[in-house]
Amino acid sequence: LQLGPGLNVNRVPTGGRNFEYLSGEDPYLGYVFSKPAVKGIQDQKVMANAKHFIDNSQETDRTTIDEIIDERTQFEMYYPPFEGAIEAGVASVMCSYNKVNGNWSCENNSTLNTDLRERLGFQGWVMSVWSATHTVSIP
Repeated sequence: LQLGPGLNVNRVPTGGRNFEYLSGEDPYLGYVFSKPAVKGIQDQKVMANAKHFIDNSQETDRTTIDEIIDERTQFEMYYPPFEGAIEAGVASVMCSYNKVNGNWSCENNSTLNTDLRERLGFQGWVMSVWSATHTVSIP
């Protein structure tokens, strides 16, 4: 398993992990770049792990912040790089530390089940970023 590619969109210029994300500031660029990155990793018989799902664009308070985001912004700005990775057959996705609309990312039924699996068609498995689960109940 390779913990990558990193697919977050750089919306906050001072984001501490911007250097590791393929997307830069452009969700379409992330969509395009994620496909060959996933294929290149997995062609080597290594599973790719697309990270950090989702809305992990801010370094300050990234383990506690609640990202309040509407559906349109989610699908137009933040999901496209992950959508490209899913179309390329990415094996796994790593959920992030932050909350999304009041629910922890790694325990968020709306983003993990409704959006990632049902709407984007992800068939692989989800792993938590280190220490990002807060209960024993995961959707």
